[in-house]
Amino acid sequence: MMTSRERVLRTLEFNAPDRVPVDLWSLPRARLVHGEAFDRLYRAHDPDIVSVWGPFDQWFAPEYYQQGRYTDPWGSVWAKQEGGPPIAVWEPVFADYKRLEGYEPPVAWFLSEWDAAQGEIAGRIAQARHSGKFIIGGWINLFERMRLLRGPEELFCDIAMEEDGLFRVMEIVMRYMRSYLERWLEMDIDAVFFDDNWGARSSLLIPVRIWRRMFKPLYRELIGRTRAAGKKVFFHSGGYIWDLYPELIELGADAVNSDLWRMGTEKVAAHFAGKITFWGKINCRWTLPFGTPEEIYAEAHSVKRHLFCGGGLIGQSEIGGNIPLANTEAALTAWNR
Repeated sequence: MMTSRERVLRTLEFNAPDRVPVDLWSLPRARLVHGEAFDRLYRAHDPDIVSVWGPFDQWFAPEYYQQGRYTDPWGSVWAKQEGGPPIAVWEPVFADYKRLEGYEPPVAWFLSEWDAAQGEIAGRIAQARHSGKFIIGGWINLFERMRLLRGPEELFCDIAMEEDGLFRVMEIVMRYMRSYLERWLEMDIDAVFFDDNWGARSSLLIPVRIWRRMFKPLYRELIGRTRAAGKKVFFHSGGYIWDLYPELIELGADAVNSDLWRMGTEKVAAHFAGKITFWGKINCRWTLPFGTPEEIYAEAHSVKRHLFCGGGLIGQSEIGGNIPLANTEAALTAWNR
């Protein structure tokens, strides 16, 4: 029997894994709502992938998930609901580009926090490695960080107008991400997580020609560094990202997590099955919170039928506090029924 790591690697290589690997993302609110029952269910089904976070990552710092206001290490002020994701940035750092003068990304602070936490991170990685898991480490987010620093409306205007301040913010973010990525690439992980939501309901947030010119070179650098270090690239982007699939394939991403139902799984399969691994997923907007276990089984079966071709599919689901336990168990078991 394959270990989880062997299973995921064979999946990424389209090399006949023994079954579809399973991954589960759980928001803190799932445990607040379901308590120990959620943990028992998770342990009983033992997913194949372990994600490890570190300093300045949202999943690492409990402050991101406690009620009230929180100023992050970059200087952005968040509003939060307890146990759920942060819901807004109330005060972006660069609401006025005059504040760019003299601003430094929190690289030195991150490195200090990393030195303090590295032993704990290495211990978690070693535990996952001992269990034979496939390990994803870190959290690269370029566009999302820029939105948090500038504010979404202002950022989109800057992109349209190609404001000078926009490119200065890009370089600030890249200076941080280079140091951040360098530390993660030194660790015994299998992949790095890239997370930028580029899709709206029925289109990209910006034209793909602008994405190619402004943002693709940034990803090319960081993805190139990741692959040169022998690590895989796992990329998440929510919304309608049809135009990004060929770009991610060309950049060398190994797996993409996306809202397949927005593009149509059959349409996606017709163009891209066998070219990149699809990292899930079951519809977290409707099927998981409001469907029945039988509907979850049916959706997973459809995704598998269209996208699994001797590999190329990881059965991923995202679980929040609004997902019934029965549906969580269905999401864990549906991919290999």
